[in-house]
Amino acid sequence: MDFLEVHSLLLREPNLLLPLLDLSNINKNNSNFCQVKVLKNHQNLALTDSGKLIHVIKGKLLQQISNSKQIVNAIWMENDFIFHNVFQPNPYEYVAFGRVELAIYDAKAVLQELSGQPFFPDLLIDTLKRQEYQSYRYARMITKSVQERVLEITRLLSKKDKEGYHIPKMVNYLLLSKCCQISPHTAKKAIQELEQANKIIYKNGEQILISDSEDLGL
Repeated sequence: MDFLEVHSLLLREPNLLLPLLDLSNINKNNSNFCQVKVLKNHQNLALTDSGKLIHVIKGKLLQQISNSKQIVNAIWMENDFIFHNVFQPNPYEYVAFGRVELAIYDAKAVLQELSGQPFFPDLLIDTLKRQEYQSYRYARMITKSVQERVLEITRLLSKKDKEGYHIPKMVNYLLLSKCCQISPHTAKKAIQELEQANKIIYKNGEQILISDSEDLGL
């Protein structure tokens, strides 16, 4: 590894794992090591129990606890990497938010290949920090008010421009109830209160959360 490679890795844009994979000898065209999947909106990602490394190439992937309540406990964004059943078994399942493009690697093969790279320890540290951040975000969720939860998740799942946050039609009270860990009735009431306070407006048939809702002065 020469100086230029080391320098580019230190920049870590968008993260460290992508350039390490590009520098590795992993053949992404070999279906035994990597599979590319495209999911439609609400489509579930079916995975085996063996360890997988999921790269979110495009879109957003909701990670939820696999039980009767199906509570979302992480939202993975473009260029995020998810270690599924790598370090310990987990009860997670995944569902697409909109159209999602994924690359799914055999985690054992990837880790074995990358373990010889001098930046491998940094990769593990970066990954654990990201995993901890997602866990912290949703653990902290229950300490916030209902309005704060709804606003935070709505912003995260919406597209922002100068008008505010353009809310996709799929962001409804049922989805918000899962993401915010509240009942559907409570989520619906929170949306209605935002509409009554003119924090959510309708323009050309589209819902927009105005940007000054961030002050939470409802």
